[in-house]
Amino acid sequence: MQRRELLNQAAAIAAGALAPSLAAHAQSDSKPISLIVGYSAGGSADLVARVVGTELGKRLSRTVIVENVAGASGMLAAQRVLNGPTDGSLLYMGGTDTVVVPMVNAKVKLDWENDLVPVGRMSTVPMIFAVPKAAPYASLADLVAALRKGGKDSINFATPGIGTMQHLYGALINKQAKVAMLHVPYRGGTHITNDLVGGQVDSAMLVLSTAMPFLKDGKIKALSVSDTVRVPQLPDVKRIGEEDGFAGMALPLWQGLFLKAGTPATTVAAYDKALKETLAQPELRQKLLDAGITVAPMGGPEFKAFIKPQAALYRDIVTNSKITME
Repeated sequence: MQRRELLNQAAAIAAGALAPSLAAHAQSDSKPISLIVGYSAGGSADLVARVVGTELGKRLSRTVIVENVAGASGMLAAQRVLNGPTDGSLLYMGGTDTVVVPMVNAKVKLDWENDLVPVGRMSTVPMIFAVPKAAPYASLADLVAALRKGGKDSINFATPGIGTMQHLYGALINKQAKVAMLHVPYRGGTHITNDLVGGQVDSAMLVLSTAMPFLKDGKIKALSVSDTVRVPQLPDVKRIGEEDGFAGMALPLWQGLFLKAGTPATTVAAYDKALKETLAQPELRQKLLDAGITVAPMGGPEFKAFIKPQAALYRDIVTNSKITME
């Protein structure tokens, strides 16, 4: 009897010690997840976050709240996550800026490979190289030929700013075609399309979602697409990798989810699985496609393997073109 009482007491003590950790785990699994987005509400990044976040929350049985932390080219959002816990309560929606901005701005201390854990890729947003309707170019090759004839700075290209992916797209064309278009950086992309239509700039790098209304109205035309495949909305426009001198190259804008390094592997795996299920929903895919955004899911390991060569290409362009942003 005495031995049985001792065993019961030991079991009670063990259960008491275990209860707080189980309670903490349950609390962590039920509290809302903040999906941190580095841009203001209303843009394409915010749209993807809200569409995906709602469905992701259903599959994780948790509320996902989109939190817009705009500023510093998306880096304030990254720091919000890096300064937070590793319990999975903060999801970071990262993209090309996550990799590029630290390359062009030495003040930004972010190493995507060591500071973050990829959960999975969600989407790609193709960029297009566009010219006004009246421009005498029917293809990228035509424009390159005109540049070679006209010489340095004879044609300019507008972008939303120095160090943006649109800037890298133009710099890639300059580098590979051995030409020298003049970069015209705007403070954001709001006025670029109107200025392109009006002929204030010769050409521009635009995200497809922004360009589509103007393309449909015939006010501008696309000479090249930055993605890995031709986009369904512009089946006759070559992707950059199909052009002479650009074999195999692609420079898509991409978006994915990350967690802070140190997050338990089980949490990362659960989010990866839930994201794949979310992105498989036909209605979600169509909703994003209608907005010019291509659902392009990748699991965490595949996503990391995708980023690495892209990061090497960004580095090559940034170094070759001496792009800096401070």
